[in-house]
Amino acid sequence: MAHCPKCGYKLKIYNVSQFCPKCGVNLRFYEFDKTFYREAKYAELANATVHVKIRRLKASFIGSKLTILRLVAALFPLIALLVPAASFTLRLPFFSEDFALSGLGLFGSFSSGSLMYLLGMNSSSPGGETYGLFFKALVLYGIAAVLAVIILLLTILCFISVKNMQKITAVVALTGVLFSIVSFFVLNHFVDFWDKCTVDSNEILAAKSGFGFLVLALAFAIVFIINLLLWIKGIPVEYDEGMEERLEIYRKVKKGEIDLDSLPQPVVETEATRKIDEEIAKEEANLARLKAEREAEESNSQGGENDGKEET
Repeated sequence: MAHCPKCGYKLKIYNVSQFCPKCGVNLRFYEFDKTFYREAKYAELANATVHVKIRRLKASFIGSKLTILRLVAALFPLIALLVPAASFTLRLPFFSEDFALSGLGLFGSFSSGSLMYLLGMNSSSPGGETYGLFFKALVLYGIAAVLAVIILLLTILCFISVKNMQKITAVVALTGVLFSIVSFFVLNHFVDFWDKCTVDSNEILAAKSGFGFLVLALAFAIVFIINLLLWIKGIPVEYDEGMEERLEIYRKVKKGEIDLDSLPQPVVETEATRKIDEEIAKEEANLARLKAEREAEESNSQGGENDGKEET
């Protein structure tokens, strides 16, 4: 149950009146002005945090031409995964299928069961070791796909840290460039080794290298260059006057370092608040002038009535 803010009386469930049954204070309006100013100050500080987040979000995505280009370039590695890194032909009795080492190609081979068949050949004998190279090629391709997805996620969440997110994205993109180049040579080595293999099982699968990993390396390189430029130049965020100061005060209030009641109202004085104060002062001056004129008119009318009575 609630307590009376003045005397501390514990209110019962049947105390539905707005007055305290013990001290008689109005529970609804007790220290209303103090509560009003406290909520006004808290709203001023909390509103500043919302505006700061909006400004950072806007600057991260559409703050400049580079940030817009970063959004577009984040899709390049995923699009590059559609370019075949290698092509394969599976020959079985009464069955033959062509598929590519790409996003769509692997999905089709997985749906038809060809991919699972080749992965099962990894432990077969003879030829199990050579089929193991195919498994390693799939692992390399999977790592490339994971790096591409990470870059997309980092770009979408770039507003979390305007200063550091482009650094992380640049490092991941550079890792993708190096990995794609290494994967290209590894895959070509696998294809050459497969062509020179003389085991009987080699006739089941025919392999031909492509240039998908080079396209992927180029896509990662574009992402790296854009984020590197953003890292060097920085992303400027424009704040209104007093917004950053309000944010810092709000953090200290949340941590308990500053008492909200000890702060002035408004908490941070800006040009906008000064204009409001000036308008309030003008309105008060106009009200005072009108009141004085009204009192003067009333006194004059009363004086005229008294003079008329004296003459009669």
